[in-house]
Amino acid sequence: MPTTPSARVSSIEISLIRQINALATPLSVNLGLGEPNIEPDRELREMASAVAESGSWRYTANAGDMALRRSIAESLTKRIDPQSELCVTAGTEEALFAIMQAYVGPGDEILVPDPGFVSYRTVAEMAGATVKSYSIDPEQWTLSVDALASQVTPATKLLVVNSPSNPLGSVIDAVSLQRLADLAAERDFLIVSDEVYSELYYDERPTSMLGMGDNVIVVNGMSKSHSMTGLRLGWVLADEPLMRSIVKAHQYIATCASAFSQLLAKQVLDNREWSSRWLAGVRQQLGLQRAAALAAIEQHLQVAIPAPAGAFYAFAPVPTCDTLSLAKSLATDAGVLTIPGVAFGAGGEGFLRISYAAEPHVVSSGIERIGRYLSERDR
Repeated sequence: MPTTPSARVSSIEISLIRQINALATPLSVNLGLGEPNIEPDRELREMASAVAESGSWRYTANAGDMALRRSIAESLTKRIDPQSELCVTAGTEEALFAIMQAYVGPGDEILVPDPGFVSYRTVAEMAGATVKSYSIDPEQWTLSVDALASQVTPATKLLVVNSPSNPLGSVIDAVSLQRLADLAAERDFLIVSDEVYSELYYDERPTSMLGMGDNVIVVNGMSKSHSMTGLRLGWVLADEPLMRSIVKAHQYIATCASAFSQLLAKQVLDNREWSSRWLAGVRQQLGLQRAAALAAIEQHLQVAIPAPAGAFYAFAPVPTCDTLSLAKSLATDAGVLTIPGVAFGAGGEGFLRISYAAEPHVVSSGIERIGRYLSERDR
């Protein structure tokens, strides 16, 4: 019948992240958020107001406003050609979708991290690919390049890497990243490095894969770093031969990213003094919230976990092999939202993703509710 959905849509579901967040009430403590809790400051709002007053809202070039592309290129540690090696997208999710549409099809195998962000698998499957997982090993959540290399087959078309990681908060070291880039060159597959959390770190700046090889595609944006999640602004960096097909796919998906968001992003990037202060403040605030989360997890869940090196997630073990049921019960009976580890792959079963993108007292209160619920449940 005409209303029957396509196979590519009927085979997928709304993500568990969205399903759990739909259970929120005004009284919920929300530790399921995937966005920073730091609101735009006066200067950022003034930049937005200036753009709204004077900026053009017409289409930009498909690959993005050239002035913005130059500003992004100037902000990078590696030299790229903003004309041919950069495409501005409607957020990093659209960037991933465009890449998959450009390079993935039936018969291709895609390797994604497990635990890993839910969209990697879904956008690859919607492109017709066969998706396989590679393990990120607890408790330090490390990546074994040798183990991953053993999973590469002649059908492997693309590997997704995410550092800092959602949901783990872990960071992949520079040596491992270069080994992956070398492996991609040797075995002839693509690497997509999702670096959208790269500005949210606590000690050393995470290593970017930009410039590590001709087969590497980097995805980044300003959603997480500058509290612009709703403005949908991201970008893709790749060598020109790869970029041509990505821009072509992007054109038919979105035409161009929001002109308003592009103009605001240029203002932010060009105001380097403010941006530096902003990012330092964000890292400081997230550091306080991370400390609250780690202390509360140890106190109320009776477990000490390694401090996440980036992003704003703690992946905490819980005494269950059904984290989906636990997360739903926590939402309805304990009034706290968390994301079940299984939402991020089979390797996440037995864990909850706790977002500490909330004020320290809110983070502590939410984790205390989890601990109280588990104690009462197990009596």
